[in-house]
Amino acid sequence: MEKINKFHIHGTNSGKSERFNTMYLVKIALLSAIAYIIFLFEFPLPYFPPFLEIDFSDTVAILGGIILGPMAAVIIQFIKNLLRLLLMNSGTGGIGELANLLVGIAYVLPFCLIFRRNNLKRFIGGSVAAIIIMTVIAGLVNYFINIPVYLGSTPHAEKMNMIYSFYVPFNLVKGVIVTIVSYAAIKAFRQVINKLQ
Repeated sequence: MEKINKFHIHGTNSGKSERFNTMYLVKIALLSAIAYIIFLFEFPLPYFPPFLEIDFSDTVAILGGIILGPMAAVIIQFIKNLLRLLLMNSGTGGIGELANLLVGIAYVLPFCLIFRRNNLKRFIGGSVAAIIIMTVIAGLVNYFINIPVYLGSTPHAEKMNMIYSFYVPFNLVKGVIVTIVSYAAIKAFRQVINKLQ
């Protein structure tokens, strides 16, 4: 993995460190732009309410995390949602972007912390942890943010019913689909990943 050192203003290390930081920022910017573009192509899944949509921008964040480290995946998620908030009118007043950011980080961060390249067991372990954590965080986000904002005051029992009926199954299915796509992307771009690391 490429290690990004803090910038030093002394000796010969300063030039090398500056180059590392510049390349890190360039890669982050490129991957964030790709993630944002993919983020625009959301689509619903059959049997779920149409407002629950899936996209594959998390896969780009996963690749960024593999190439640049786990924090890069978090930064890509942040920039992707910031771009959507600034460039598009999603009609959610930023609530949708906030929810997507929290749920997205809950998926990519555990995955990137656990996964190691060319290790299937760690890929599976990272994927399982990521899907479970994402589903739990999504439930909390919907309980405390989305449902109160969009539906107003809702009884606890009704909120829990919505979470167990729609949000938990959706995020489990979404997690599995995104994980499969991410695995395929890692395999497909293996040589590129090796060069960029």
